[in-house]
Amino acid sequence: MTIDTPRRPVNKTIGGVAFTDPYDWLGADTEEVRSWQDKQVDAAVTAIRASPHFEPTLRALRDLPSAVDGALGAPVAVAGREFRIGRNGDGTAQAIRVTDGSGERVLLDAADVTARRGDGRPTTFLYAIPSPDGRRLAFSHSAGGEPFGHYGVVDVDSGHLLDVAEPAMQGNMLRVEWLPDGSGFFLHGRTADGRHALRFAAVTGDVHHPEAIFEFGDVSPTALGLTPQVSPSGRFVLGVTVPHEYVASVIGDLTTGHWRRFTPVDFTQELHGTWLDDETYLAIVTDTPRGRVVAIPVATSTDQETWTEIIPAGDRVLRSLDIVGGRIVVSALKDVALDISVHEPDGTLVGTAPLPPASASYGLVLDRVRPRSDNFSFYANTFTTADTLYQLDVADLRLDVLQAGRELAGITSEQFFATSKDGTRIPYFVLAGPGGNRGKPALVNAYGGFNIPWLPVFLGDNTPFVQAGGIYVRATLRGGSEYGRDWYESGRRQHKQNVFDDLRAVAEDLLARGIASTLAFHGASNGGLVAGVAATQQPDLWRAVVAQVPVLDVLEPLAGVDGAEAIRAVYAKDYGDPDDPGDAPVLAAYSPYHNVQPGVAYPAVLQVIGEHDIGCPPVQGRKFTAALQHASTSDHPVLLRVWRDVGHGSIDPAIAAETRAEILAFLLDQLGI
Repeated sequence: MTIDTPRRPVNKTIGGVAFTDPYDWLGADTEEVRSWQDKQVDAAVTAIRASPHFEPTLRALRDLPSAVDGALGAPVAVAGREFRIGRNGDGTAQAIRVTDGSGERVLLDAADVTARRGDGRPTTFLYAIPSPDGRRLAFSHSAGGEPFGHYGVVDVDSGHLLDVAEPAMQGNMLRVEWLPDGSGFFLHGRTADGRHALRFAAVTGDVHHPEAIFEFGDVSPTALGLTPQVSPSGRFVLGVTVPHEYVASVIGDLTTGHWRRFTPVDFTQELHGTWLDDETYLAIVTDTPRGRVVAIPVATSTDQETWTEIIPAGDRVLRSLDIVGGRIVVSALKDVALDISVHEPDGTLVGTAPLPPASASYGLVLDRVRPRSDNFSFYANTFTTADTLYQLDVADLRLDVLQAGRELAGITSEQFFATSKDGTRIPYFVLAGPGGNRGKPALVNAYGGFNIPWLPVFLGDNTPFVQAGGIYVRATLRGGSEYGRDWYESGRRQHKQNVFDDLRAVAEDLLARGIASTLAFHGASNGGLVAGVAATQQPDLWRAVVAQVPVLDVLEPLAGVDGAEAIRAVYAKDYGDPDDPGDAPVLAAYSPYHNVQPGVAYPAVLQVIGEHDIGCPPVQGRKFTAALQHASTSDHPVLLRVWRDVGHGSIDPAIAAETRAEILAFLLDQLGI
């Protein structure tokens, strides 16, 4: 089906870069644009769901374990109670569950919240943070995939909802932290001019603290927000930037109301950890590329000479700290796999956790400032084992399995290395079924950005692709944090092209080794940018490309999107500032939308976008779709799929299964499997 898309050129200049935008009109919210998008989506859904692969793939995916529970973090134990986000009784919606002396029960059912709201849009829970006494629980919730929601509070004994509705952005590790007496909690805020703030939500009594607003020199404007960390007595509150670079930036003394900078002037490294006691903050600092652990006296935190090294730098990439049972637990990466060590308060090594080889835990190495818990529980997985809930006894290093993940049989994994354009070795994993890993269509997945490690992950919803005879490839591109700070720095801003060169190197290596007969790529979010670049810079290498919740226009990434100022600032951290004449030419050189050229045989392209995604909005997909459909000389389809009531992806297992089934059906069709 061919959909006519008028070209209405508009001349633009951004950061000194002049260009013509033929589809600027698709950025408007008009009846014409909505009608055009609906026709595109209808065509995509019709084509994909007519595939003989769709229904069997959907059935297979529904039978696989969901990764949602592990993504939402392990249970939090306080005051003899354990809290977690799981499913309600009939599995139709999320639920916050509590376990105590009387057993396990549903504390809050998302379906009930939806019913009370009355608009039919599904409710999403993301964080559940109990007060230190376990009597109340703060929880984040939003409707219909919207990025902005609220923190509410529920009384744990009665299940009664308190009259608390603090506005908050969903996700990105923007959690709250309670005062020790449970009188209220601190949470992130932001002023109209973009300055960061911490505000206090009073829950009981007459305790009040004024909002603290910070200058750009103290809290970077390119951070999405601040997560608070309250000292054990409740005297001090630290503000830690999240989610891509963690820096304990500011500290407030609640006894005086005075706030100040926590780090030295001109400090440019990461610095994050946990409170050792009321006078000392224990932190990972990246003044060495892979990090070391230091003890920082609160009184002299801005004087680096007073910091004491507790755990020196080594071959591991240090990612997070916890203090449990009086001991320090360090979560790290070693050769892109999870490594957990336990130390005495002075740094003396007690031992390491006996993890399965090539384990990974996003909850420990990505979510680096977590709610305090009385025990050390975490989810981890391997390529062939789904999320397994573990508990580490820090006294004797015993690792207990609380909930075993499903095992996949007959899947092999092997690691290879490609050589990028500048000589850097780029690792990638190849997963194959019983037929081996040679001469088959391969699906490559990568991310390459924002200091996010791309770890060994349970094959999970890619299993049908491998079982059908394909090969799944997990590539570790620069821009992440898998090998420390240098690996991250070499893949962002003026060095971003390295990421795309790394992908080319992996693709060419797969073909040269005879592993892949033909190639497809799938990437999400920043990985969606990589997908867009794969299609436009490397059309000769890829038979099909899936860009999920993608960034496709880095010169005007969020033009006209309400509420996206904070996201725009985050983009500047990894991509640069399009209004800066120094950054704009770099961005223009790889921005997918601006590099679609007429007369090129482009691969098949599927874009998957959430209607309520303000970070990667539908407008980018609309313009990229129109440009590719006009320019390509191949007969490969260019499809636009926009999901209603979905934001930056979905943690609803039903929606997630349908989304993935469409993606895999598209890829299986295009690769001829």
